[in-house]
Amino acid sequence: MKVRQRWERWEALGAAAVFVVFDAPELLQRTMFDDIEVASLPFAVAVDRERVSYGAWGLRRARHRDIWLDPNVYRTYWRLLRAGDRLLPGGSDVLQLGGDFLVDARGSIAYARPQERDDRPAVGELLAAAKRAAG
Repeated sequence: MKVRQRWERWEALGAAAVFVVFDAPELLQRTMFDDIEVASLPFAVAVDRERVSYGAWGLRRARHRDIWLDPNVYRTYWRLLRAGDRLLPGGSDVLQLGGDFLVDARGSIAYARPQERDDRPAVGELLAAAKRAAG
């Protein structure tokens, strides 16, 4: 979790984060948080099993072909493996797309990027948007 690795930069901006997931905490512990003590995370993890927030933020599900037939997905995973990253098993619905959103202190959306395939923004991009939102 790259946001966690740069958390001191988020704190310097006075930012808070909520990580919203739809899988059961037990599954998350075995997959996404496999080597992390969840209680040590510097941000909240909210479980939305019914995916109400996903719908409210306009996050859709990918089509099978968008994921499994896209050569860019395989290139990304190959690049991560070559860089020494360990790929974790997916959750219960690998087709559910996520997104990254920043809400400023006034409650306005300062940054919105619904996910398309496996294309999460770089943490630096999110930090830059948070810095702009902080003024």
